[in-house]
Amino acid sequence: MQTIIIYENNRSNHVKLRGMKKLLLFCLLIGSLYASQRTQVHMGTLIRVEVDEQNLSDDVFALFKDLDNRLSTYKSDSEISRLNRNYEINASITTQNILERSLEMSQISDGAFDVTIGSLTHGAYHFGYDNEHLPSPEELQKSGKRVGSKRIVLKENKVKILPETIIDLGGIAKGYAVDLSLELLERHRVKKAVVAASGDIGCLGPCDVQIQDPFHLDGSIALIRSSLPRLAISTSGNYERYIKNKTHNHLIDPKTGYSEQRYASITLIDKEDNTRLDALATAVSVMEEKKALTLLRSRGIGYILIYNDGKIKKSTMPHGIILQWL
Repeated sequence: MQTIIIYENNRSNHVKLRGMKKLLLFCLLIGSLYASQRTQVHMGTLIRVEVDEQNLSDDVFALFKDLDNRLSTYKSDSEISRLNRNYEINASITTQNILERSLEMSQISDGAFDVTIGSLTHGAYHFGYDNEHLPSPEELQKSGKRVGSKRIVLKENKVKILPETIIDLGGIAKGYAVDLSLELLERHRVKKAVVAASGDIGCLGPCDVQIQDPFHLDGSIALIRSSLPRLAISTSGNYERYIKNKTHNHLIDPKTGYSEQRYASITLIDKEDNTRLDALATAVSVMEEKKALTLLRSRGIGYILIYNDGKIKKSTMPHGIILQWL
């Protein structure tokens, strides 16, 4: 049985990863129990891979590096940066696929998830840059006019965006990378493995996952125990990335331009598809609650919602998954 502790830490590569040193130390202490566990930093966060064959963990890290080089908004030569700069590219299959999934997630969440939010996160707030700041209402209004999934056009291998649109895949890319990593391992007939990218966790085979307490960051609040051949989890919280205080966190509503104020932490649990969970964890954070719960229940997705006042709301877990409070 494998035990993983989810930590949320999503700073960009080119700035200091605040809290990463503590996170790295903690993960290494936990990881010392498993000779097959390795860690590297990619996509601006700590990636943990547990698989028996070391060469396969090398392959997973190489996949993360390749995805970061294609999808990062912070790397000037990435496909996404070229798209944001030139408004049109011939995209790789990898980039086409994640943009297609992004548009799908935007549709099912009624726009609560929207990768054109970069016009706000990068264009207005400058998250991840040295000049992070709180934009004025006028700035938010101006940037908000450049947000909307209809500003993206996919046709065969060509991707076009309307001028001044900024694509930001930060709300879906890590889940997508976890999915591709597990698919890679499955092609090598691996039956037992874990890939963890910040709050996005994918398991092959039985595993235990501890969920971080958003109010006491050195502790855990719950244990998720899975006996399934595949487990997908995504946790999103307001406690690691913000400007000045948690009121101005990185979970921005694409329709208003302002940060979510309801949840300290959101954890979604399912039997597959980390890409979907990553995007929906982002969407649920800013959706009207009744609408969000209807969306999750209609798709059989388990959830743990921890509110800023400490209240907790949880669903029944999917069959084969047990939730234990710590």
